[in-house]
Amino acid sequence: MHFSFIRQLALCILATFSITASATNLKMLSSWDSSHSASKYIAYVFQDIVKEKSDGEINIKAFGPEVVPAGKQVQPVSAGVFDLLFTHGLYHTGVTGIGAAIDAVDKDIEKRRESGVWDWIDNYYSKKQNLKVIAIAAAPSGYRLLLRRPMPESGSLKGQKIRALPSYRAIIERLQAIPTVVPFGELYSSVEKGIVDGMIWTGVGVIGYKYHEVAPNLIDPVFGSVSYLVLMNLDKWNDLSDNEKKLLLDVGYELEKKTVATFTQLLKDEDEAMLKDGAKKGKYVDLSQEELEELFRESAMSVAIEQSGEDGIAFRDFVRSKGL
Repeated sequence: MHFSFIRQLALCILATFSITASATNLKMLSSWDSSHSASKYIAYVFQDIVKEKSDGEINIKAFGPEVVPAGKQVQPVSAGVFDLLFTHGLYHTGVTGIGAAIDAVDKDIEKRRESGVWDWIDNYYSKKQNLKVIAIAAAPSGYRLLLRRPMPESGSLKGQKIRALPSYRAIIERLQAIPTVVPFGELYSSVEKGIVDGMIWTGVGVIGYKYHEVAPNLIDPVFGSVSYLVLMNLDKWNDLSDNEKKLLLDVGYELEKKTVATFTQLLKDEDEAMLKDGAKKGKYVDLSQEELEELFRESAMSVAIEQSGEDGIAFRDFVRSKGL
């Protein structure tokens, strides 16, 4: 009786150990903390779907920019210190400009895949960064200009300092404003103190950081799209089983489709919430939606060429050849 109990207990412990040992545990770096809508509705959704679809056999633990700053996250994932990275290309332009230029590509996820653009990006990151693309989630909610003061009747922001990254440069210059670099962690206080007069930020994700409190003038229309990347260390990817690889890619595709619908609705919901909180809507005076889109595409693609040279030119030419 006693021996039988011990034997059963030993078998139970062994079985538990086997399950734990066979599970795949992955560490994911994210460029944003839980305040950002992209973390909530893309990174954490990816995390949850993977766990569900794998019946708990693949578990992902997320680490934010408090562990590794957003602009320095590519290297530790490329090196295998972390397994996955959730980010945007603008956060690693020092490494490559290709990721930032994805925003210039038509936001239709099916066209990106059918045309071969998705595969081009995947091959590039694999060869140049030791990273495997799992998903390119395009949020159609795009980018928005937020100002401390209402848009002048002239439509010009001449003399005003606007926090901007390279992908928005042409728009800032068209408005005669001064593009200004402000570290992410100092953005709220910089606008609050008047160090800068406004910012361009993602259309969805303003409310999480309460930027509308210090820059309450929301200038319409939003423009472009935001291409969030889920990347994986290539060596770790190669170590996975075929079933695990298929599962991650299937979830990545599902995530891309979910992101379109989710962020379309989030833009409406967050706008409504900010307006109730005292924000006001404004408009560009002499810039149409079409002009904004063209200026944005021009800036975004120029980042690839400036930062990645011949690879950037090759990416631009390939995207053009596909009509995207």
